[in-house]
Amino acid sequence: MFIGSQEPSYQSFAKRLRRGLTGSAAIIAGTVMAVAVPQSAIAQEADEEIEEVVVTGSRLSVNENLSSPSPVLSVGQEEIDIRGNVRIEDLTNVLPQVFAGQAGEVSNGASGTATLNLRGLGANRTLVLVDGKRLPFGASGISAANLDLIPTQLVERVDVLTGGASAVYGSDAVAGVANFILKRDFEGIDFEIQGAGAQSGNDRDTFEQVLIAGDQPVPDGSFDGEELFLALTIGANSADGRGNVTLFGSYETRRAISQADRTISACALGSDSGPQSFEGFGCVGSANFRLFGGPGGFGFQELDGTVIPFAGGPSQTFNFGPFNFFQRPSERFQIVTRGHYDLTDNIEAFADLSFTNNSSDAQIAPTASFGIGAFSINCDNPFIQGGSGPAGTGIALTDTFGCDAAAIAAGDVVDGISASHRNVEGGPRNSFLDNTAWRLVGGFRGDLNEATSFELFAQFARTEDLSVSTNDFVVANVQQAFFAVDDGAGNVVCQDQSGGCVPFNPFQRTAAGDSLIFQDQLDFIQGVGLVSGQTEQQLIGGHLQFDLGQYGIKTGASDSGVALLVGAEYREDSLASNPDEISQVEGGGFTGVGGATLAVAGSIEVFELFTEIEVPLVTGQPGFEELTIRGQYRYSDYETDGNGVGNSFDTNTFSGGISWVPVEDITIRAQFQRAVRAPNVIELFTGQNIGLANLNSAGDNVNGVQLFDPCASDAPIATAAACANTGVTAAQFGTILDVISGQTQVITGGNPLLDPEESDTITAGVVITPRGVPGLSLSFDYFNIEVDEFVSAGVGAQTTLDNCLATGDSAFCDLITRSPAGSLAAGGAGFGFLSTNLNIASLETSGIDAQIQYGFDVGDAGQIRFDYAATYLLDFGFTPFPGGDTIECAGNFGNSCFQPVNPEYRHRLLATWDTGNLSTSITWRLASSTTNESDVAPEIDDSFGTVNYVDLSVNYGITDTTSVRGGITNVFDQNAPVSISAGPALGNGNTFPTIFDTGRFFFLGFTVSL
Repeated sequence: MFIGSQEPSYQSFAKRLRRGLTGSAAIIAGTVMAVAVPQSAIAQEADEEIEEVVVTGSRLSVNENLSSPSPVLSVGQEEIDIRGNVRIEDLTNVLPQVFAGQAGEVSNGASGTATLNLRGLGANRTLVLVDGKRLPFGASGISAANLDLIPTQLVERVDVLTGGASAVYGSDAVAGVANFILKRDFEGIDFEIQGAGAQSGNDRDTFEQVLIAGDQPVPDGSFDGEELFLALTIGANSADGRGNVTLFGSYETRRAISQADRTISACALGSDSGPQSFEGFGCVGSANFRLFGGPGGFGFQELDGTVIPFAGGPSQTFNFGPFNFFQRPSERFQIVTRGHYDLTDNIEAFADLSFTNNSSDAQIAPTASFGIGAFSINCDNPFIQGGSGPAGTGIALTDTFGCDAAAIAAGDVVDGISASHRNVEGGPRNSFLDNTAWRLVGGFRGDLNEATSFELFAQFARTEDLSVSTNDFVVANVQQAFFAVDDGAGNVVCQDQSGGCVPFNPFQRTAAGDSLIFQDQLDFIQGVGLVSGQTEQQLIGGHLQFDLGQYGIKTGASDSGVALLVGAEYREDSLASNPDEISQVEGGGFTGVGGATLAVAGSIEVFELFTEIEVPLVTGQPGFEELTIRGQYRYSDYETDGNGVGNSFDTNTFSGGISWVPVEDITIRAQFQRAVRAPNVIELFTGQNIGLANLNSAGDNVNGVQLFDPCASDAPIATAAACANTGVTAAQFGTILDVISGQTQVITGGNPLLDPEESDTITAGVVITPRGVPGLSLSFDYFNIEVDEFVSAGVGAQTTLDNCLATGDSAFCDLITRSPAGSLAAGGAGFGFLSTNLNIASLETSGIDAQIQYGFDVGDAGQIRFDYAATYLLDFGFTPFPGGDTIECAGNFGNSCFQPVNPEYRHRLLATWDTGNLSTSITWRLASSTTNESDVAPEIDDSFGTVNYVDLSVNYGITDTTSVRGGITNVFDQNAPVSISAGPALGNGNTFPTIFDTGRFFFLGFTVSL
């Protein structure tokens, strides 16, 4: 341990552990004494070896044949093989209950992890388990579990339980639980090799025309993103047959997919109706290419060095789109060993040890000296005309820009004069992301007697992560290099020559239009940003399970007895993130980061007591083959500590459910659950920082110019009075620079006094397995989830701006601070929107899940199986603050929902024809249309149409020991929908690659089993 307490962490851990174990021991010992002599004698020998029973949604396994009230979607190893998945998120992301999360398709804003986001409530509201044990924080910058820790080829099945489950598993199970069940008794040797790659025909005529209109290269068809996967699994049973050990190792590497190689992403799209546009789209890019200005206006530097008025459009803006990755290049190593051994006929020892290292590169466009007014320039700078630089080659920053003859002679610095230049000379920004994780789980389980079973376990996990950012400008060095003077001998030098300063010259160009920014300038103004961090999880727990039917405790109408479980857990999650000194500079040490990267350190300790009860009321009676009620309860006592601030609170979670089987064919089930999510270390203890947020388009002004800030340009959309509410002065009105590409600045930060989120979940459904149609199973479940005390970063920049403009209410207007020039563009420290963490929002979502499975024989031709899973979203309403208007997310995108795209209907239909040695599968994935709520100008951008993907795969057994598999996902190269509203972190390249396919994907693999 490393943080969170003034006393040594091991002493803190020991103290809390003693307290937890004392309470646990008292409960367990007392209960064991109470049931020491059951009606049936203790079995002298077990009839069969101990088997681990994993039932997702409950820890009880006494009455295994009873139906569960919890709706669970299970996906087995077969589908993993069918889809050629080597990364588990590629499997889960096709399920209709799963929405976009962090994955390899994220570049701008990447965490270096892969996350699971159930119901679209956010990955930190989904609890991820492996064999019923929770995973740790994914990295020091993200609390959600990292799916990279899961060995895909060892997964036997995935159980997805949607809806709260905190009473069973503890905090974070607000949206539900994903439980990855690993193979237990593997025997033999499996070697797997698989190659894969992506392909796109790039047949998008509209966007080809947009590129041509913007004088941008048009990509041809491409094959890229090549992948190689190797895996070896070795398993053996012990000689006496009492145990098993399995060893798994894998290596995976994949190459990048660049946005430059896709027609839809080869330019940064925006609303445009000028001569260099097509059907309302244009390669508008970003205005910070070669933009200069000051109090008198703005100018663009042409290639010959002259400055003309800034008018926007492709010729005067920077196309940042081609530089970003659609798929990050990555490399992953993984080693997992797991085993179990029957110490006696009734007690088993088990242990799992895993190691994972995943590294990747996130690349985005070159940095810049972002923001007019963000830097100052002295008027006698020799690189600008009027100084002592070469005559006629500098930029005329004279009266128009605020430097008159007197100011030049005096070497004055005029407020607001600046230069915004993209670092095309230095190349794209890159972040190398490395994440290493260790996880050890061990314990004992078994039977104390015929009526009592137990499990005791301990778990330790640690992650270490490193982010290395290169090719970014150091803010202080850029400013130092802008203050250039003549040394009296005709040499241009820095006013302050400390640190080896070299003057920065974005002002001059050669007669041929070549840049005069050379490597020595870049070496001084560019820097390397380092952020290292680690997380730890220590967990110890146990439970006792009682079959009270052995004592005759049962109803008179049931053959099955009452089952009871009691248990206790202690858990400590700790996190530390340590940026370097430059990264922590107030306002941001690097120009392209958008704010300071602050150190975070803290821990959360929780001691929990929990219980479950299952009461079969009726079994085996007419009209009541089964009627069972269940209840669950968990008490949690939390202590938080970080940055010298601590807090304590407790939570109570509970659930109740009923399952009724009137006849063997039908099961009716219903459940209510109260779930909680305790605030995590990042939400609690992150210091105040400057970050980036996107404003929606405010529409076009009277000159046909699209605005994001309705108070910007020489023809604002909003009135002077409304703009005054937001801090615009009369002098500024009509002179304000718009927010570039919709990107504004927010002041973010943690709140150590956050309360836990609370949610109520209601599910009700029916399962039908008609005896008249063997092999058919149907289930339909209604769900409703309400989350209160929802932790939100303020009320959001767009909401704040809209409400301030409309009402002038100080509750919103006090959260806005404009720059001295009146802009809301990302720039200097202290400007933008105040948006720290608060328990201020609420959310409600409801819908219907459907599952249909059917399999039948076709004589000698084998078997055909269908597996259909779908979700229909009835409602998804997000209320950003009490009394605010509810934002309807269902069926929409481009609004202020934290989940970017929310189709009302999604399904996955898998059809398989298995003839023995040959298995052929077709998967149909569908996401219904969604409406763009951002009021963007082009009619073509009003909505995303319904998206259909068809995947094909074949698995053939060459011999008894060798098989080959191959397939294509998105066989017909269905085009990804395009929108100018698709921004980071889950949007890149004018679409959402975490949601939509950006091309075909081919794979071919071989397995040798010995």
